Amino acid sequence: MQKVSCPSCGAEVTFRSTASVMAVCDYCHSTLLKDAESVKDIGKMSDVLEDYSPIQINTSGVYLDKPFTVVGRIQLRYEAGFWNEWYVLFDDGGSGWLSDASGQYVMTLPQESATAAPEFESIVPGSRYTSQGTTFFAADVRTAQCIAGQGELPFKVGNGWQAKVADFRADNRFLTLDYSEDGEPRLYLGRAVNLHEMRCQLLRSDDEIASTAGRFKGKTTALACPSCGGGIKYQAGMAFHVVCPSCHAEVDCSTDKAIVLQKHKELGQVQTTLSLGDVGNINQMKYNVIGLMKCRETNSGEFSEWVEYLLFNANAGYFWLVESDGEWERIQVLNEWPESAMSETPTFRSKTYKKLYEYGSVVIYAVGAFNWRVCVGDRTRIIDFGSEGEKLTVEISHKEMGWSLSKRIPASTVGQWFNKPLADTSSFFSPTGDKAFSAKAAKIYSILFGVLNVPIAFASGMDGLMVLLVGLALLWIPVFFHEQIAEAE
Repeated sequence: MQKVSCPSCGAEVTFRSTASVMAVCDYCHSTLLKDAESVKDIGKMSDVLEDYSPIQINTSGVYLDKPFTVVGRIQLRYEAGFWNEWYVLFDDGGSGWLSDASGQYVMTLPQESATAAPEFESIVPGSRYTSQGTTFFAADVRTAQCIAGQGELPFKVGNGWQAKVADFRADNRFLTLDYSEDGEPRLYLGRAVNLHEMRCQLLRSDDEIASTAGRFKGKTTALACPSCGGGIKYQAGMAFHVVCPSCHAEVDCSTDKAIVLQKHKELGQVQTTLSLGDVGNINQMKYNVIGLMKCRETNSGEFSEWVEYLLFNANAGYFWLVESDGEWERIQVLNEWPESAMSETPTFRSKTYKKLYEYGSVVIYAVGAFNWRVCVGDRTRIIDFGSEGEKLTVEISHKEMGWSLSKRIPASTVGQWFNKPLADTSSFFSPTGDKAFSAKAAKIYSILFGVLNVPIAFASGMDGLMVLLVGLALLWIPVFFHEQIAEAE
């Protein structure tokens, strides 16, 4: 540990790691560059945005049985949002990075070299890279700007410093190729984590967050749209991107001053089952509908539309509800990917899924608050995989790829959650309906059909019996085909 006086204000600045080459003074925000003989002031660093992260300098925890302490951070912004990279120092002298974005965390450690790394410009979502015998798939490729720094860091950064990074995943493992410096890219390996399993201490409380950020994390905050003056709401610290319900302007609420990113032509009003601000009581927790978007299927020759609702609870975080033709699914974005992620039969949590459908999607309407930038016209490629009533979905855009897990929810259950009269409309004739329901419905209709028609059939002779048998066959053929489809899935 090395303690020095800030050349600008005289305050004490501590370098806890011998590998750290710069630090940001807590008092005057001067950037201090350390060399073998001295510490130089190389200018001011922008203040970090207090973005409601529970992590702070001096937060401690344990990763792979090794205690660590957070000693620094940089904030990085890209076209769809921003995230924190926390620099951690382990008790054994090693170091790593704890990535913090939208409540998902990843810890990575530096490796010796990135052998046979591809050119940055050649990497696209889904690209493969093999390291230490494991094949990883590119999850996102982005060039971000460093907007602020805090504490001590292992390399020189400043305003305008660019990070060119490609992140790869394989189940819960994570790999980063960092092309920010000249020469060979740096390689980092790690995995998805959560703060509880790392036994993190000295996290910021809700009161501490509110004292610096001005409001409590996750609480609904209202502001006037800078474009039209209409009222818009967003979740403090959790949903920074808002699409104004009145004028459909895209508004960035990540700082104290709301900024209009883009204005869209009038989209008109879209009638949806759930509305912005609706509150659902789900598993004894209250979830708010904070954003919704309508999407349309493309490239398949079919005209299909659906609505995606983003739900939020301050303690439990986000999940999605998707409504399509009166049927509902609950969707959770995964921080852990399936094995064999780009195969026809990915495996997730010991369950194998088989490919169902592949199609394109375009956003045709969006309002409310989101934790990333949502734009009308956004296009993605979607592949669905099914297994025993569950569905795995991968969504691929030109910059990123992500996986989610969905389960069908009866419309009546959604109605109970939101106190709305929603009836189950799934038909047993639908091959995507529930198998048990299909057979049950067929039995009920067979009994009714028989009670009404058996006397007439016997009175009419052979012709009547043939009509009866054909009618029963028409009731049970859909069930037979559904069972074949379910077995195939």
